[in-house]
Amino acid sequence: MPRTQSTISRQLEAAQKIIANTQADAEIKALVAAYGYNDAMLNEGQKLYEAAQAVYNAQARAKGAQLLATQDFTAAQAQAVKAYQDLAKVARAAINPAQLTTLNLNGVMPKKTADFLAAAKRLFANAAAVSALAKFGYDAAKLEAERAKISAFEAASNRQDTARGETQNATQAQTAALTALNKWTAQYIKIAKVALSGTQLSEKLGVVARSSPTAAQRAASKKQTPALSKIEEPAAPKS
Repeated sequence: MPRTQSTISRQLEAAQKIIANTQADAEIKALVAAYGYNDAMLNEGQKLYEAAQAVYNAQARAKGAQLLATQDFTAAQAQAVKAYQDLAKVARAAINPAQLTTLNLNGVMPKKTADFLAAAKRLFANAAAVSALAKFGYDAAKLEAERAKISAFEAASNRQDTARGETQNATQAQTAALTALNKWTAQYIKIAKVALSGTQLSEKLGVVARSSPTAAQRAASKKQTPALSKIEEPAAPKS
């Protein structure tokens, strides 16, 4: 199941609390140091936390940039499609049907971005050679202005692809960093529970030690509820 941003944030906060409170409490530090978690080991956890926090922030920035790129893509796409469709409608109404092949207007407008861009580039490049279009508003200046919308859409599409790639890379880096941090944290918690057993210090780390059942509780759990006696059916009356 993919991690949500709130889940990741909670993981980072929990790791930070564990590491920071351990380093700030001399008694905890002394107890866990006896089980191998000296300053070097704690610093290792701190570095893993800082790395995970950094890539978490980087992933958020990349995701935000991707959303903006998608908005630009959508707006540029609408402008490009309108430019294509307007010229196509005028051309079909104004010029000889045989010339439509030159403009690549014999079929429907392509839906995929790459196919659309190829068709639109051909349309506007060849439209300049169809002098009849100038009579209906598509002179050189008009064609250049409309053609610029196709170029803007292509640029927006490229930016969106780049943003998607950067988000994917940032997400992979985030996953790797969180995996390393969570592995360190999980191991530390297990060792710290042993080191801090018999004290209430684990609560400072946000870790609540699970108390063992008492002997009486264990004995009670073994007892089974006695089965209900079977109710005897009354004997049939003698005739």
